[in-house]
Amino acid sequence: MPVRRLVPTQEAADLLDLTRQLARDELAPRAAAAEAAEEFPRDVFRTLGRAGLLGLPYAEELGGGGQPYEVYLQVLEEIAAAWASVGVGVSVHGLSCFGLATRGTPAQQEWLPEMLGGEQLGAYCLSEPHAGSDPAAMRTWAVRDGDSYVLTGEKAWTTHGGHADFYKVMARTSDDGARGISCFLVSADSDGLSADTAERKMGLTGSTTATMRFEGVRIDADRRLGEEGEGLSIALARLDAGRLGIAA
Repeated sequence: MPVRRLVPTQEAADLLDLTRQLARDELAPRAAAAEAAEEFPRDVFRTLGRAGLLGLPYAEELGGGGQPYEVYLQVLEEIAAAWASVGVGVSVHGLSCFGLATRGTPAQQEWLPEMLGGEQLGAYCLSEPHAGSDPAAMRTWAVRDGDSYVLTGEKAWTTHGGHADFYKVMARTSDDGARGISCFLVSADSDGLSADTAERKMGLTGSTTATMRFEGVRIDADRRLGEEGEGLSIALARLDAGRLGIAA
């Protein structure tokens, strides 16, 4: 028996109908074979983005759908019911866009339409092997060098690692504990950025998880989100909502 959903508007109901159709026609027929082959379905995220489903909780002026979070979570449930790995990916992608949407400059936010439209897929780099539940213990550094920063370190358990087009990276810019962390947007084609072999997992094998290595990765200073020292607050601001996405 189908779930009877409580939605605030007819537009939201139409979005859920669209999601069910895409899930039935585009996701469900591929899911089992892709999971068995541990295949990452990059094209699916373009399909969902072009349908307007990746940016639902973000403002329309930023390229999003302007929908309440309750609608986005119900859309996410429909996607995950057909293909759980893709549901995880949609949630993580939304998390990777949040800092730019809330703390980016107007010039930086010009990148958002392609990100929310699925042409650019994001990843979120916070945890490290020794700093999972305690991110303030991170050791990845971003050292200012003129008009650039140079990033050195590693980030563990990165969803979309090796497949993303951009990485939202938290890195240390001073020794001042939790107040010494800043946030950066790093392009996947940056010199010195690489992904380890993907983790072997018991499930969700269509969702790639890998360690990302930053070996002298140089990025322009305009790729920093917010001010120096604000990175941890930017990172944590969306985690509660991100947990709701994973629950969905």
